[in-house]
Amino acid sequence: MGRPLQCEGHSQLQRSDFSTKKLLIKMSERRKDTVLYTLVHNPRLAWSGLALALTFFTFGFDGGVISGLLAMPPFAQKYGDGTAQLAPGVPALSSQDQSLLVSVPNSGCLLGLPLAAYLGDRIGRKRTLLVGSVINIAAAILQVVAPNMAAMVIGRWFTNASIFIFITMASTLMAETSPPAIRGIITGLSIVLIDASAILATGVNYAFSKGTTARAYRVPLSIQIIFGFVILVSTLFVSDSPSFFLTKSKDVKALSALRSLRRGYSETEILAEFEDLKAQKAIREKTEQVPFKALFQGTDLRRTLLALSIPNMQQLSGIAFATNYVVVFLSTIGSTVSPFVLSMVVALLAFTGAIVGLFLVDKVGRRVLALTSFSALFVVNMIVGIMGFLPVTNPIVPKVIAAFCCMFGFFFAVGFGPLTYVVAAEMPTARLRNRSSSFTFLTLACFATVVTYVLPYIVNKDAAGLGPKTYLIFAGWMAGCIAVIYVYLPETQGRSPAELDEMFGAGIPARQFKHYVCQVSVDAHILAEKEAAVEQAVTIERKE
Repeated sequence: MGRPLQCEGHSQLQRSDFSTKKLLIKMSERRKDTVLYTLVHNPRLAWSGLALALTFFTFGFDGGVISGLLAMPPFAQKYGDGTAQLAPGVPALSSQDQSLLVSVPNSGCLLGLPLAAYLGDRIGRKRTLLVGSVINIAAAILQVVAPNMAAMVIGRWFTNASIFIFITMASTLMAETSPPAIRGIITGLSIVLIDASAILATGVNYAFSKGTTARAYRVPLSIQIIFGFVILVSTLFVSDSPSFFLTKSKDVKALSALRSLRRGYSETEILAEFEDLKAQKAIREKTEQVPFKALFQGTDLRRTLLALSIPNMQQLSGIAFATNYVVVFLSTIGSTVSPFVLSMVVALLAFTGAIVGLFLVDKVGRRVLALTSFSALFVVNMIVGIMGFLPVTNPIVPKVIAAFCCMFGFFFAVGFGPLTYVVAAEMPTARLRNRSSSFTFLTLACFATVVTYVLPYIVNKDAAGLGPKTYLIFAGWMAGCIAVIYVYLPETQGRSPAELDEMFGAGIPARQFKHYVCQVSVDAHILAEKEAAVEQAVTIERKE
């Protein structure tokens, strides 16, 4: 790694520390090479990761279902204002109806995120997820029985409130319970489940796309009730965060929780990680007494902006369009293939991309994955946008647009998929992580509300009618994102929370994070080895 670097408040690494440093690095490399081994020998960790990822299933299914319902004549006939038609005699939702149904529910974050921030610091991450499950079930029932547009919007509003509780608490809990070496994979499970649920949603939509009764849209909506109950039950068996217990000065519970999540690890490794968690200087502060403005003070300002970066960058990447309006859009480009079938292809490719991204995020790192996937999205958006200037009567044009829309789903899932939740969860310090996650997803929701409200007026023929040309806006946005990522996003792959605290505190430039040697990691392992040696000596003495 070259010459050891030096942090403020730490002396340069001594020669006597090098053996420990090499051991620590060797341990880290071993874990990276045995991810499957780690999960197989840690059933509680594997279960917690999967159960928490299930909460994201509601997010993907909600977006996938509403995308199909917008293009279903029975749904438009029941809830539309009657001013728009998909074809002569075929009712459709107007741009105003689409904006109302998609964008207004995003403001459910105004309930979900403050509730997550408040409860997460008081009753814990796990119990807050249980509260979200109850809200989710009630909201899903309301959507199924909704007699009019107002009731449908209210039902979706509360569904979104529960979803924002889920994504805030689940992503935080995933990051806090995962070993640093596989934190990206565990947290990245979220996008795999989101895209898996999107496949299910598009499949269900396609199965009922030719229906002419209320059953065509009520069956897809009713499936959400099942998800709510599954999440409620599975969360009961999830371990709460050791970091949460430490913020409450409950060290015994924290160590017990950590041990339950680290089966197969030696006592030395467990104690090293525990000391590493305790080394975060402010972790014992009363998090409920930390003012909101602390997010924007000192070194935490940089960490807050980084946590905000990738989640908010995704909104104008084209995903808001691809998620909520893809079926309606594909039905207008003149393709001979059913838009419901094309949306299934988009979902399948996105799912494939999510699996690829799941492993790449810890294999190549955050910076490399972001720069390469964002560059691919820039190219895709440019090509679709340019196609918008060509006549759709040319049979090649709709085929190219449809093909690159499908490719968009793949590259988005590879990059933005895991990075959105990994970056938002691992950038903040422990005492601010819950507040930072809530604030990140609040800004994301506000941005999404604006984007999803405006898009129909830009794209649809009954408004500005830009159609595929809209993708040029997305391309310009991605060009700016690439520049920001290159300059400001640090590489946090495999780093512990205490290491990140040390590097951010020392003001290390983003491009130096990858090769920086932290004193805190060496100190934690030295202390853990001493404690383990003492325990071993006591055990031997008792036997004698």
